[in-house]
Amino acid sequence: MNPPITQEPARRMPIFPWPALVVIAVWSWAIWSCAEHWLGNPNYSYGWVVPLLALGFALRRYLQLDSTGAANPTLASRKPIATQIFVGLVFAGAVFFLEYSREQVWHPEIVLWSICLLAIASTIAILAVYGGTRLARAELFPVLFFLTAVPWPPRFEQPIVSTLMRWVAEMTTELLHWLGVEAQTSGAAIALRSGLVGITEACSGVRSLQAGIMFGLAMGEWFLLRPLRRIVLLVVAMTLAIATNLVRTLLLSLQAERHGVESVDRVHDLIGNVVIATLIVGIWVVGKLLAPRVTKPAALSIKQIAERARQLFASFTSTTAPILRALALSLIAGIICARSLSAYLERRDQTQTVPFFIAKIDNTNGNKLQHVPQTIWNELHPTSGESIRPPNPKTGDGNAGLYHFFWKPSPWNRFVLVHRPDICMPGVGWKLIGGPEPIDVSLDGQPIRFYAFQFQRENLYALELWGVWRNGAPVSLDYQSAQVFGAAIPPPSLQLEGKRKSATEIVACTVIANDAMPANEIAVALLQSVFEYRSR
Repeated sequence: MNPPITQEPARRMPIFPWPALVVIAVWSWAIWSCAEHWLGNPNYSYGWVVPLLALGFALRRYLQLDSTGAANPTLASRKPIATQIFVGLVFAGAVFFLEYSREQVWHPEIVLWSICLLAIASTIAILAVYGGTRLARAELFPVLFFLTAVPWPPRFEQPIVSTLMRWVAEMTTELLHWLGVEAQTSGAAIALRSGLVGITEACSGVRSLQAGIMFGLAMGEWFLLRPLRRIVLLVVAMTLAIATNLVRTLLLSLQAERHGVESVDRVHDLIGNVVIATLIVGIWVVGKLLAPRVTKPAALSIKQIAERARQLFASFTSTTAPILRALALSLIAGIICARSLSAYLERRDQTQTVPFFIAKIDNTNGNKLQHVPQTIWNELHPTSGESIRPPNPKTGDGNAGLYHFFWKPSPWNRFVLVHRPDICMPGVGWKLIGGPEPIDVSLDGQPIRFYAFQFQRENLYALELWGVWRNGAPVSLDYQSAQVFGAAIPPPSLQLEGKRKSATEIVACTVIANDAMPANEIAVALLQSVFEYRSR
């Protein structure tokens, strides 16, 4: 007598594919963390397209695989409840620490890279466990490709920027000589008969270099180049990036020479966009030339693509994976707790959210608002800013101008501190001959600390009263650029760490005169006539 046939109970399909949800969660976190840099720093504005390219490359690599390989059922199996709780608490603590550190701007570069590397490591691990090691190896490049959108650490990026600024100024000057144009370098600026053309960070070429590296790697994957040809394409992309940026600076210098320095702003963005488009097309053409001459494989049908998607979904939902459920919920809980604590502390500490300096602009005092040059705005990225021209600077044949900028609490505000007069003015040809000397200016009955700088360029003399405040507290100038960028230990009074007290405000008054240095009293009177001060 045959034994009765017993049917194995059907395994219930999990409501959520937890492995996929963990991957989506960690990548959403990584992209969100990088997004503020993509928005705030034009050098990384190309970052928005990198996740889309990485996703497209990942899908294509998966569809090109014959099979995903064997999953690891041991790692994907149910774990004891104590193990799940322990792993969940550890992961939640790590996420809380990283997100809170990111919000408070504690070692921002280390934190940001840690978040992105966590997303990469978890993705590769989940692919290996649920899709097989062959799938994990195949997806390694698309996953690592995201790192091209992660900002470089300033201690690494700034030396490159400084070197490129000097090199671009020197090479552009040499090319101008070949074209018969009188020019000479003055720090990181080019002195022409019509005035100075400054080589700012945006014009240094680092933006083209970073975008060129990203696009060179992308085209190597797009054309499925062999490793050696990918290296060749990457080197060509970097070379084209530097060369096209040099052409851009040369064209802007020629525009300034023929039509005046003031005309540069009108064509600055147009020339920049044309140069970037040329760079992209050039890299694509070189990649096309390096592509192998082989017959393209037959494209998968819709039915085949659907079957491959079903296989992947089946491998990801073949187990309830409670430990991954714990990881997904822990990540969400860690982020919510970190942001809730940050919001509470900001409210408790009365973080500055509006400027304390108010410009007096009306029909009675003669002060006029002027357009802030786009190059200055792009360099500083303030929340708000003003350029004011007073009616009568009393400097003979000279002139005067005032600036006011405000930044809400942000991880970028610490880098504003490097835009000091004694750091930036020499870059456009001014020689520092005095200062900084502290000077207190009375505004609305309150003594406000400024610093006086004195500069000279040929027969012109410039006096600048300049001050910077973080969350309403004056910042002493006993710091160096390397300390702001994290390459050296800053003085405790600088208070670089933390976001809550990073609201930053800068006020500057510059008086320029011929043949003699303007008196401090002139700049003080201008500040008092233009600004009022309203704290908290």
